[in-house]
Amino acid sequence: MLYLIRHGQTDWNLFKRATGITNVFLNQTGIDQANKLAQELKDIIFDVCFCSTLNRARQFCEIIYNGDSLIFDKRLIEIDCGQFEGMEETPEMMMEMFQAFKKGDKGTERFDLFIKRNIEVCDLISNEYKGKNVMVVTHAANARVFNYYFSGKPKDYDWTKPVSVSGGLIIFKL
Repeated sequence: MLYLIRHGQTDWNLFKRATGITNVFLNQTGIDQANKLAQELKDIIFDVCFCSTLNRARQFCEIIYNGDSLIFDKRLIEIDCGQFEGMEETPEMMMEMFQAFKKGDKGTERFDLFIKRNIEVCDLISNEYKGKNVMVVTHAANARVFNYYFSGKPKDYDWTKPVSVSGGLIIFKL
C-alpha cells in the first residue's frame, strides 16, 4: 500500500500564502496533526518512506515515521511558485500563478517539468515496491500528481482542485 501524506499546517497555510519552495516550519496545529497521524499509523510496518527535503515535510516525517529506510528526495519538493511565493492566495492570484506554471513565467517552475519529476518517483515506487508498505510525505501539488497517477489517470483531471488537506492521508493499493 502507498500511504501518501501531505505535511501538516504551517502559518503560511493558515494565512493562505503561496508557499512553494519557501522553507517554512510546521506550526503547533501541524505538529498536532503529525502526532495524531502517528497514532493512527503506529501499527503499520513500513518498508520505506520517501520524504520531501523541505523543512515542513521533514519535520512532519520525523514525528510520524519510525522506520529505518528513509529516503529524502528533492523531486518531492513543492512546485516553485517563483514571484508568487508568500503572496495571498486570492482567486485572481491563483489564476495568474497557474497561467505562469504553463510556461515557467515569473520565476515559476514549468508544470510539465514538475509533473515529470513526481511521475519519476511514482514509477520508482510502482516498479520497486509493489506489495510493500510505502509512506510518502510531500506537499499539496505533489499529492495531486500522485493522486492522478495512482487513480488511473482520469481523462478530465482538475489540477487546480486540492486532493488532500494539511496533515491528510490518502491510501493507494500498489
